[in-house]
Amino acid sequence: MRYCPAECRYGSCECDARWGEIQKGREPMNRKPNILAAFLIALLFLGTLAGCSGDAGTFSGKPKKDYSNIEMNPNIAIPGYESLEFKVGKEKQSVDFYNPDENTCFFRISLVIKDETDTANGEEGNAGEETVLWTSDMIEPGEHVKSIKFDKELESGEYAAILKYECFSLKDKTPLNGSNVELTLNVN
Repeated sequence: MRYCPAECRYGSCECDARWGEIQKGREPMNRKPNILAAFLIALLFLGTLAGCSGDAGTFSGKPKKDYSNIEMNPNIAIPGYESLEFKVGKEKQSVDFYNPDENTCFFRISLVIKDETDTANGEEGNAGEETVLWTSDMIEPGEHVKSIKFDKELESGEYAAILKYECFSLKDKTPLNGSNVELTLNVN
């Protein structure tokens, strides 16, 4: 029941006539949420398209931030992995390689397979040689690489591998200390 300042009991006073006129001039209340919902869906769709344009965390041009006045931290945090799981016959592989936020350097990461002896034939293969599967662009502190594309297709099996971290100054990209993390690749 509508509020009636005259408190009529039968709803036949002039308040009912005024209520009808007020309602004719208003937009229906349900249009505003529909317009807002359509706008938010369009914004979400455009944001998704912008986010799918390439590998996150890599760049080949200028850094996203100005690092000219940054105070260099002599310690470099290197993420470690014991093993990585990959799919056979799949060109792109999912990973989460990153440069920790606290670092004051760029990373360039390479995934390398160590060629060892051919155990099936008991013969010496290309022991000591390495095959580069993938190398990143420079990765800024706090950035992640979520997918990689191998330079060579791998057969099913277990591989001894190395993640090579090359580190570079944020100010002028001069080389710093790096690190090699030995791990196992499981390809299934």
